[in-house]
Amino acid sequence: MTELLTVRAVHKSYRRGERRLRVLEDVSLTVAAREIVAVLGSRYEGKTTLLKLAAGLERPDAGEVWFAGRELGSLRARERERLLGDEIAWIDSEGTGLEFEVLDYVGLPLRMRCGARDADDRAMTALERVEVPDIARRRWAELSNWERVLAAFARAIASAPRLMVVDDVLDGLGMSKTREASELLCSLVQELGCGVLMSASDIEAALLADQVWSFDQRTLRPISDQGGGEADIIDFPRGGFDRGRGSRGTGS
Repeated sequence: MTELLTVRAVHKSYRRGERRLRVLEDVSLTVAAREIVAVLGSRYEGKTTLLKLAAGLERPDAGEVWFAGRELGSLRARERERLLGDEIAWIDSEGTGLEFEVLDYVGLPLRMRCGARDADDRAMTALERVEVPDIARRRWAELSNWERVLAAFARAIASAPRLMVVDDVLDGLGMSKTREASELLCSLVQELGCGVLMSASDIEAALLADQVWSFDQRTLRPISDQGGGEADIIDFPRGGFDRGRGSRGTGS
């Protein structure tokens, strides 16, 4: 399987007053096209930092991040910004887009490429794809948590990225909505042919993934490895998630 994203032995720390806070140490993983890779961890363990490095939003202190044959750390800021708008989609459900109407938020990455009218048309098509065209003229602050999730996915659909970087979007939705969001994400992977790197705080949100990793002392470990030696990355879900249809098999 051809690797789309390669994170290789990255380290990252931040200065906090007189000390440096180490966040990531010797972290490595890969994501292929049509593959979903999940990183599990609690708050402040480094999930979002890792995702920002993978999306080119930040540079590592050491190590390399390769996307589609390009080492992101060697690119100028404008080149990384262009990649983020054209080939990499950053997805979260927090305050991003607060000042925009939803239609503008969804179509924003497209406006520099294809103009306002075409961007709006594609944004509305994406909102129709996730079955919420009625929120197009509402503002981010007016949306429910679930509507924000759908608007974030619509933004990814509109830009048709090669890689989606999904930060904690499936957390805290409840079992029914988590499953619905998982099915939607799987269907988007099939439609777009993209890879996905996602973070999650609980295992329920990671059940759709092909690989699942967890944090262990600022680095990553396959979730099936309990410290006893070599271990394969666990294949989820054990009950069988029908990736072609975007739904669970009847045996689960």
